[in-house]
Amino acid sequence: MDTSISRPLGLFRGPAAYSPHTPWRPLAALAVSAAIVLAGAVAAAFVLPTTLADIPLPGAWRQARPETALLAALGVWQLTTIALTLAASARHGGDPRVVLALGRPVGAPGVYVKAIVAMVVLQIVVGIVQRNLTDDAFADLRPVRALLAGRDWLLGLAVVGVGAPLAEEMLFRGFLFSALAATRAGVAGAAVITSATWTALHAGYTLSGLGEVFLIGLFFSWLVWRTGSLRVAIFCHGLYNSLIVLALRYVPLPP
Repeated sequence: MDTSISRPLGLFRGPAAYSPHTPWRPLAALAVSAAIVLAGAVAAAFVLPTTLADIPLPGAWRQARPETALLAALGVWQLTTIALTLAASARHGGDPRVVLALGRPVGAPGVYVKAIVAMVVLQIVVGIVQRNLTDDAFADLRPVRALLAGRDWLLGLAVVGVGAPLAEEMLFRGFLFSALAATRAGVAGAAVITSATWTALHAGYTLSGLGEVFLIGLFFSWLVWRTGSLRVAIFCHGLYNSLIVLALRYVPLPP
């Protein structure tokens, strides 16, 4: 009998491919996620500055030292988060590849192209809304332009374009998402909660910027749900962040 109708067919066709598999209960997963974020912050705030203080930076690099230290601190947070998320996913008999949904996405490789197109459309809509609701749609980018467009832009590209997508997606839409999606809240509730907690990491953004982060979080959650894999969300997150870094490096912001 032909069962093709019941098989997941990719990003827009067929049933969703995601199914949560985790040994973690939701409240425990929330507590562990908060502990991982805090542990990463402690490592970045206390370990790294002490280490950098002993490194002589000759010549012109002294002027870039604050930016270098900040980017390196973000990198320490990301490495700590990745390591602890993998360790937590392996607890209680869990398999990190399964808990974090790191398997091959349904519809690959074409699903990546479709995800990029969907992300571009979403960003265009968000950009139009922001232009109509705010006086400065680039308000959240201006403070970080010097950080990401200066001498350390390659380090910024690695931290923002690679480290951030891996750490944040594995923790929020991998580890935490699976624990919440397995409850009565379901995938929709897990998407809202993980997007809200992820948005909280971006405290300090403008209201429109926080709204954009939240919507993108929902979009990444939808990618996981449709494809059954975290890989597409990591890929799109990395592409999105990398393009921001490159744009800040080479394209002047409008006044």
